[in-house]
Amino acid sequence: MQLCMAQLIPAPRLNCVENSAGNSILTWTTVPANPCGAFVGYLIYESPAIGGPYTLDTIFTDPNATSWTDIGAANNTSFYYVRDSFNCPAATYLTSDTIQNESNPKTPVIEGVDVLPDGHVQFIWDPSTSPQTRYYVIYLITANGQHLAIDTVYGRFNTSWIDSIHDPTATSLQYTVDARDSCLLNQPSAFNTSPQQSIFAQYQTAHCDKAIKLTWSQYSNLPGGVHSYEVFVSKGGGPYTEVASVDSLTFNYDFPDFADGDSLQIYIVAVSATDTNHVLHSNYMRFTANVIKPPSYIYITNITVDQTNNIDVTWLVDNKAKIRSFEVRNSEDNASYLIVNIQNVAPPVPANGYYADSAVQPQYEPYYYDVTAFDSCSGSIVAPYAESISLTATLSDYYEISLNWNPLHIFNARVLRQNLYRDLGNGTGYQLIKTFNDSTTVFYIDSVYQYLNEKGSFCYRIEAIYHISLPLANFDSIMSSYSNIACVDHRPIIYIPNALVFNGTNNFFKPRIIFGDPVGYTMQIYNRYGGRIFETHDVNEGWYGTDGGKPVQQGGYTYLIEFTASDGTKIERTGIVMLLRK
Repeated sequence: MQLCMAQLIPAPRLNCVENSAGNSILTWTTVPANPCGAFVGYLIYESPAIGGPYTLDTIFTDPNATSWTDIGAANNTSFYYVRDSFNCPAATYLTSDTIQNESNPKTPVIEGVDVLPDGHVQFIWDPSTSPQTRYYVIYLITANGQHLAIDTVYGRFNTSWIDSIHDPTATSLQYTVDARDSCLLNQPSAFNTSPQQSIFAQYQTAHCDKAIKLTWSQYSNLPGGVHSYEVFVSKGGGPYTEVASVDSLTFNYDFPDFADGDSLQIYIVAVSATDTNHVLHSNYMRFTANVIKPPSYIYITNITVDQTNNIDVTWLVDNKAKIRSFEVRNSEDNASYLIVNIQNVAPPVPANGYYADSAVQPQYEPYYYDVTAFDSCSGSIVAPYAESISLTATLSDYYEISLNWNPLHIFNARVLRQNLYRDLGNGTGYQLIKTFNDSTTVFYIDSVYQYLNEKGSFCYRIEAIYHISLPLANFDSIMSSYSNIACVDHRPIIYIPNALVFNGTNNFFKPRIIFGDPVGYTMQIYNRYGGRIFETHDVNEGWYGTDGGKPVQQGGYTYLIEFTASDGTKIERTGIVMLLRK
């Protein structure tokens, strides 16, 4: 008795309900004998509504019976289920599926076609409302409208199918479905006449486009319609981010937020108008951006004058861009610029550029420069201008040289100090003579009195030490820039004695030339009759009051001194020198 009370009695399988000649014919599969007790019969229940109430129509006591005809029932809607009965007190009986006496199952409603990240396509539909539905047939609709049955899904509530054969990255894939029962005489449901298809997304990139052009196919026949399309992008394998949302009638978007060489993954989703949580994905586009990226920066980092008075310009550029050429311009007034150099660039693009301008005269005025970088699509970016240091030197008084210069100007550069250098022309080179710990000093007077024994040629340079910071280029450095070389040739200062004493303390006649480097020096002595009694071309040789080695008489003698100064000026001095005897 305990065994019978615990017994669970399985139900026969109700295979189908076929309608024929106005009658409904039920067929089922018998169940095996149950050890709990003797077979009593098959109990068939019927109701005009699927929700009941159900009444017992008939009982078949033959355990081998597999069909029953409900006379005239085909003219009305009826729902049936079957269970069996054994002489098993307190046993639990299961019932068969409920089946309707339809000629064919109801057509399923399609929920969507979704492309999965692995590239397969998921086709989803609602269960057929017909209880007798046993399986579904999946159709692929070809470009010419042909319906190809490609698979079968068994079970009324199995309503999802994965297509791992067809490629959603080649075209939009369109599917439909019908429902079928187990009755051979019944027809399948009509296949759904509102097929749905995958979103076919494509991209285009031209080398000169600043955006990736995305297009996609319209999603049709979604129940309730499409609310919007959303664009999702992943960079470098990172998380997907929604970058755009467009209305249901827009099927394109230009995506601008990328760099050349970015690894991109992009897909589109159609959002249901009736349930915004219901979204359907396009194929996943995976590619590397290959476009002409304009440079994001170009900066002049140094402008300096070399020792031959050429102006050297150095710049820093975004070399990840596909740069075609550089254009260097200069100006004397920072208003009217002239092109002075064009440099064509072949990959790989150097991060630093350089140009030496020899067709300038920086000793007379400062020069302004800018540099333009052109990419292969004629896009361009201009570096902020830089201004060179122009130094002038003038002899403002005896032994005093006035120096004037303009401040250095380079974008995002701050002058820390300025060094003044001087070269005496004696082979020792430039020596630091003064440091200005500011950027505002632009004038200085240099005393050269202590250098009376030098040649009188004084040359100067200014060096600006500056800190430059360019965050966009990740550049930070301490650098220096030089002015031109400015030189002053101090005019010779000539001291000429007016007398000499033969065999005395001042026993020779020779001029003293300060700041002189005489060229073509000549000194001649003449007697009172105009006769030349002495001549020398050696600036260090004096006249000792002789003529041909013999002493001359006391009296006045005429001298003529001639030479060319270092600045090219012709110097001539004449006068009378007195010869005295002790």
